[in-house]
Amino acid sequence: MFRLAKVPEQRLIMAIVSQLTLWVRDWGMDISQATGIEKTLRRFERLRHQAKYEEEALADQGEPPRMSDDTRRLLFALSPECSMSHPTRQFPQPHDIVALEDPAVTKSPAFLRKTGLQPDFPNPWHLIHLCRGCQRRREAGELIEPELRAARFALDRRPGAARRYAAYLDQMLLGAEGVIDLNVAERALAIIKADPEVAAAPYALNHGEIMVDRIHGSLEWGHHPCEDDH
Repeated sequence: MFRLAKVPEQRLIMAIVSQLTLWVRDWGMDISQATGIEKTLRRFERLRHQAKYEEEALADQGEPPRMSDDTRRLLFALSPECSMSHPTRQFPQPHDIVALEDPAVTKSPAFLRKTGLQPDFPNPWHLIHLCRGCQRRREAGELIEPELRAARFALDRRPGAARRYAAYLDQMLLGAEGVIDLNVAERALAIIKADPEVAAAPYALNHGEIMVDRIHGSLEWGHHPCEDDH
């Protein structure tokens, strides 16, 4: 039962819990065995219902959004906890990155990208880190998309965000992403150059193939002098 990658049947769970409760010697002060067993069975019944609900909700969501390891690291670095509830919830819940609705999705022209292929991974500004509880609130309509987008954009103003984006941009330009989307790169540069501690003198990447100018917020492809072997 414990090895299965799904919530077991209720009758099986309750049979095991019922047997284990018979081994409990001390239920605490003024709690009889009958009362303790009854409370335990009710508690595990509630836990099983909650786990089944979460399992069905995940099945309804379909495949999670595809993203590179660098995009995932960026989102978790910007928001280690749920972007809506943060660590203020009494009981931590499972969490993951989910995709925001984007009704105005348009394909970038091929000449704006390094190749003519569509990017394999979504725009990081269309992703948000949510706990399972906030995912359920979203499904129930208690969390609406404008609230989620506002919480996502608020992450860009947190202390240290510019450094996170600088590292993400460097990895993107060094080939961590299958395709370089200039809309994503330029947006990251806008955040980087707004922080004077992160904005630095222009530097070359990929053996001089790319010149990154954080101060002016520009990227220039070509053949540039490069002293470092990266």
